[in-house]
Amino acid sequence: MNKVAYKEQISIITPVFNRLKELTRLYESLSNQTNNNFIWIIVDDGSEEKIDKIVDNWEKKSKFKINLIVQSNQGKMYAYKNAIKYLSTPWSLIVDSDDTVSKEMIDILYKTIFSIGEGNDCGAVFPRKMDTNSNEISLWKELPDKVNIIDLRYQYNIPESAIFVKTDKLKKAFNSLQLPDEKFISEEILYNKLMEQGKFVVRNELFYFGGYQDDGLTNHLFKLWLRNPVSTIMLLNSRYRAMNSFPWKKRLIGRWKTNINLTAFALATNRSIKSVSPNLIESILLFLPALILKRKRF
Repeated sequence: MNKVAYKEQISIITPVFNRLKELTRLYESLSNQTNNNFIWIIVDDGSEEKIDKIVDNWEKKSKFKINLIVQSNQGKMYAYKNAIKYLSTPWSLIVDSDDTVSKEMIDILYKTIFSIGEGNDCGAVFPRKMDTNSNEISLWKELPDKVNIIDLRYQYNIPESAIFVKTDKLKKAFNSLQLPDEKFISEEILYNKLMEQGKFVVRNELFYFGGYQDDGLTNHLFKLWLRNPVSTIMLLNSRYRAMNSFPWKKRLIGRWKTNINLTAFALATNRSIKSVSPNLIESILLFLPALILKRKRF
């Protein structure tokens, strides 16, 4: 797509905490875009290293708009929610601070907006590759035209994706969620909530390349669960309900696995199973595997 003068319709949202080196690499990635009609919203989640002077320097020379939001350390989900208050575009995409994107990303996203148009879809979902040397997206070619985000991991074995979402849908989902006062809250809760408003159109264009850091969240997930029990229970209950949309066999297996996790977590945190269970009879029947999982995982 050739360069076209648009009124910005796209915001790229990047929560960051002590990742200045990685954030600089992302800035360079965004600076190479073939289309500069977007806004980059950076949310500094209480970083120890100050980034305001560096971002100010980027603003002066950048071909796209940059907004910096500074908050006390509250975690990524609250950073995301805070960014929504400043969101002036009808579409947005989260790009993590340790990731990079291809130079065609914004053009691909505008093309997607034009092809989707109005309607009840929540947005579009794209591949997210963890290996920048690979263009393998064969699994994406086998997906249906539209999916819920939870379908990708639990029905099609695709753990990573780039999620391009309509702002009005996003705001409605956030407004309907009561987030606990904890720092680690899974984005899956938000995406499961979006299921109430529609699905995501599947696109297989590859523009997003991810790279988890050694100190990233996924490397000590279960420790984070224990430190953030309310949001963990909220997540697992949300996942259990979302799996009601699955075909019966995958629904049954998925709900059982989720209930085992939830029961094991209740045992590990000295909570009554009844107080957290989405299906008490099922939890009782699955008590033994949950007990084994609790001893192994927690």
